[in-house]
Amino acid sequence: MSETSTRWSLSNFFVKQSKNHKIKIFVAVGVLLVIIFAGLFFCFFGCHRSEYASSAKLSSAYVAFSQGDKQKGINLLDETIAKYPKMPAAYQARIVRADIFTEAKEYSEALKLLRETVSFGKPAVIKPLANVRIIYVYDSKVDYLNAIDASKEFIDKYPDHFLVKDIYLNLAKYYLILGSKDEAVKVFNEVLVNFPATKEAEKAQTKLNEIKYMQIQ
Repeated sequence: MSETSTRWSLSNFFVKQSKNHKIKIFVAVGVLLVIIFAGLFFCFFGCHRSEYASSAKLSSAYVAFSQGDKQKGINLLDETIAKYPKMPAAYQARIVRADIFTEAKEYSEALKLLRETVSFGKPAVIKPLANVRIIYVYDSKVDYLNAIDASKEFIDKYPDHFLVKDIYLNLAKYYLILGSKDEAVKVFNEVLVNFPATKEAEKAQTKLNEIKYMQIQ
């Protein structure tokens, strides 16, 4: 039997079976649809239940902090991250926990949480906030070279973010601290070009005037 005739015979067989066992097929299809919709329902319900539970735990952490019970707040943050690692509340918890780690000078732990948030955080608006915290961590540990790299990364990723003007000014500050005046001048001029008629532009111009005055002396 040729391949074509074999395919034709098989298709005929399934057509006949569907006619002879129509009720059984409808029942089977019905059961399959019930299973599919049940799975979707439980997934939907489970996701929302997890989202509610994670948000409630994060809220409890905030309440604990507001009441002065820092350790309880930290424990609740850790539980939120451990039990609901992919929920939005867990990424918010990561940022707060990273701030606490930074305050305690546990910089590697802070950076770990922030990098997780930069890579996988949701909603997406939380990612640039984690990026800013990374700059802050490097600033806190007086690691200005990495602070410069993190600042450049932020500027490249989020050129229209409302914090980008401040990031530019901080970047220029890091260059000045490291003695790279030419790089600082370049950044200040970028602020003037990209954000004219802003307070940040005024600050950049003031710094440029100071640098020019120092060079004249």
